[in-house]
Amino acid sequence: MVTASPAMVAEENAAPRRGGAFRWLVVAILFVGYCFSAIDARVLTLMVEPIQNDLGLTDFEMGLLQGFAFSILYSMAALPIGRYVDRAKRRSMLIFWGVLFWSLMTAMCGFASSFVGLFIARVGVGVGEATLSPTAYSLISDYFERKRRALAISFYAIGYPIGGGLALLIGGWLITHFTKQGGLILPLLGDFEPWQAVFLCVAAPGILVAAAMLLIREPPRQELAKELAQRSTLREGFDYVMQRKVLFGSLIGSLGLIALLAIGTALWFPTFLIRTYAMSPGEVGMYYGGVMLVCGTIGTLFGGWLSGRLMHSGRADANMRIVLFSTLLKGFPLILAPLMPTATLALAMMGLGTLIGQASQGVMLAAIQDVTPNQLRGQVTAIALLAVNLLGMGLGASVIAAITDFGFGDQGALRYSIAITGAVTLPLILVMLVAALPHYRRAVEQLSS
Repeated sequence: MVTASPAMVAEENAAPRRGGAFRWLVVAILFVGYCFSAIDARVLTLMVEPIQNDLGLTDFEMGLLQGFAFSILYSMAALPIGRYVDRAKRRSMLIFWGVLFWSLMTAMCGFASSFVGLFIARVGVGVGEATLSPTAYSLISDYFERKRRALAISFYAIGYPIGGGLALLIGGWLITHFTKQGGLILPLLGDFEPWQAVFLCVAAPGILVAAAMLLIREPPRQELAKELAQRSTLREGFDYVMQRKVLFGSLIGSLGLIALLAIGTALWFPTFLIRTYAMSPGEVGMYYGGVMLVCGTIGTLFGGWLSGRLMHSGRADANMRIVLFSTLLKGFPLILAPLMPTATLALAMMGLGTLIGQASQGVMLAAIQDVTPNQLRGQVTAIALLAVNLLGMGLGASVIAAITDFGFGDQGALRYSIAITGAVTLPLILVMLVAALPHYRRAVEQLSS
């Protein structure tokens, strides 16, 4: 292992120690950043029709703007960014520049007047936002000991669903306001259509959010692997992960499948409610959105709290236990929800499944941090996010649609496609988690020694 230089020792002595209220301020700042990243990423979903009308775009082109342009480039950028996170002397500066960049690209969406221009701007939003989560998980893991880490990560993790809800609320109000006003006129910049004005407005707070990142002090790096150098090479990192391929393969694979089921269900459940129970889009937004926001937030925070309680009682494998049992318990309500005879029962079952299932969201990411040496956390987190984006965003909606179109050949069978996806995916997730459990326990023991 590389010996720390006097300069490195002095820097660590000057850096903030773990403990105290400041670390929760760091979580709050990162949470705000995550909220605004969700707003900038998802506000486009409200403006499909006005953009199509102004630019003459097809549904396929809008699908590329919402999915491929953002998520695929986000995933590709996350890998080199994760590598940088593991070697950076001040990680918060990466988020600072990332927030400024994605805010600038969101504003550029407001200047776009063609599909190509809007596509390039959306790519930029994805690249900028790829700086946030790998860095945030790395920082939080160094600020918090294992017993409190899952709760801190859970607080950060609820930023995205809350931001997604705010994107609908704020974006809906803005697009209504600017439509009534006939657009926006800015001195020297000219006239903007209502949807362009929305992008400019949601981009503006980015300067303040970026400035807040400068308040984050660099914490000493914790839980360094003795067999890895302070700044390990790519080959060393690859060898370390491959020696533990069952552990990391199971953790990342199960996380990807969890994302596939969660994102696929979340994208198609509103359509299911409309087709099956003749609910209006407004009713779906109010009831389904409310259930997801409340149950998702409570479930995520409860999982983080429970992790801390179990660890204090001596359960070193608390995070994996929570993920395993929440996956097992959420299976029945998630599978039964689309088969219910009424919309009320369907929403109640989905709410119950979400409440239980979301308990594992922040905890699962904390579990990956717990068994990953500090020198590799940025890279492993980036790979995990790649799995979430490729399996969740890339296949989640497509798998359910494929079962409906090619299996049943009937759009009315969407409810059965959602249930089948859950019935097939959940056992695979459980098998991976059970396979990872003994390897997880050994890895936690080794990294803590």
